[in-house]
Amino acid sequence: MNRRLTFLVAAFEALVVAGIGLGLLLVPLTVVWLFENDPTIDWLVPFRASADIWMMAHGARLVVPAGTFGAAQFPQFVVSMIPLGLSLVIAHFANRMGRRLTTAVELWPAWVAAALVYGGISLLLSLVAYNKFVYPVAWQGTFFPPAFMLLFVIVGSLFGKRQAFGEAASLPEPAERVWVRDFLERKFNNWHWAIRAVSAPAFRAGTGVVVILLAVSSVFIAIMMAANWIQVIRLYEGLQVSFLGGVMITAGQMAILPNLVVFGASWFTGVGFQIGAGSLISPVATAVGPLPALPITSALPIGELSFGMIAILVPLVGAFVATILIRRHADEIRFEFASAWSAAITLGLSIAVVASVEFGILALLASGGVGPGRLQSIGVNPLLAAGVLFVEVAVVSILAAFFSARPDAPDHPLAQRS
Repeated sequence: MNRRLTFLVAAFEALVVAGIGLGLLLVPLTVVWLFENDPTIDWLVPFRASADIWMMAHGARLVVPAGTFGAAQFPQFVVSMIPLGLSLVIAHFANRMGRRLTTAVELWPAWVAAALVYGGISLLLSLVAYNKFVYPVAWQGTFFPPAFMLLFVIVGSLFGKRQAFGEAASLPEPAERVWVRDFLERKFNNWHWAIRAVSAPAFRAGTGVVVILLAVSSVFIAIMMAANWIQVIRLYEGLQVSFLGGVMITAGQMAILPNLVVFGASWFTGVGFQIGAGSLISPVATAVGPLPALPITSALPIGELSFGMIAILVPLVGAFVATILIRRHADEIRFEFASAWSAAITLGLSIAVVASVEFGILALLASGGVGPGRLQSIGVNPLLAAGVLFVEVAVVSILAAFFSARPDAPDHPLAQRS
């Protein structure tokens, strides 16, 4: 594809990605508006709600000015929790768009087109969806969506597997992919030998620890929902909504389910999480206040659990398994390092750094505020969670690294005797 065609294709695909993200919200809300809402309510109400949530999925915050709800008054507050479920959907389609652009001769026209189209849509939505009762922070609603979109398009187009077939497969790769690959290779070769040897296996193992935590948390949430199915039904009945309303509530809970998975992973580290300021849900202690009447809260590990302290074994076992499994990727460590102690400590600490940084970022993204007062503190303390996970992983990974990264015996006969 030449520059003009690349620009047009990327502009169209950016429009499609924006349409998918907004449509996932607007279509069901419009159905509810058509069949169940008061006919005096304007269609702009579900449209504004869809636009607000769409911008929140890109990281923008909503401001709710001080007002009254029934007989109660509330101060101004900010809704800052990102619905990670919707964010993951948008990120997936943006990344796919980037991978499809790998057949182009140059990538920069596609990046410019994606930023312009997506930025124009976000600016339009920010203006149209503005309401004095709830509105996005103006500059965030305008700039966060195109920045989010552009990030995943660039990652997909630069690092995604090239999707070129037929005659396109014989064309050279985009210049940007070649330049970035050569640049990273040069930088990697200029690193200290110890960093070169440790970086790849540490990244694999550290990411593996986080994946194991999230996987166990997902299974645990599913089990808790199944075990508390009676409570789930009661909460749905207590909401007194119709079938379509129940579908919308379920869809909304699916949007925040990844947030809950991160909370569960933090629970397994022992740090726990909070649903409102002053509360704590952890294997060590649990103290909660009033909870939102959502069926998904049935999955929260509230109360005395007999296996509470045993849960902390999950990150320890995960660190052990991940460190053992990277043995086949640690050949360079076993060759470069001369001492088993230096190799094990370096690899173990590196794995802990990767795992703690990744999990700290996830905790930061999953947490935020959803309401006034105590509801401004929902989720995980990212610094505390990262610090605790670092200690847990470091201790186990250093011990396991004596097997995975033990230096090979010297191949020189005189060195072997000594």
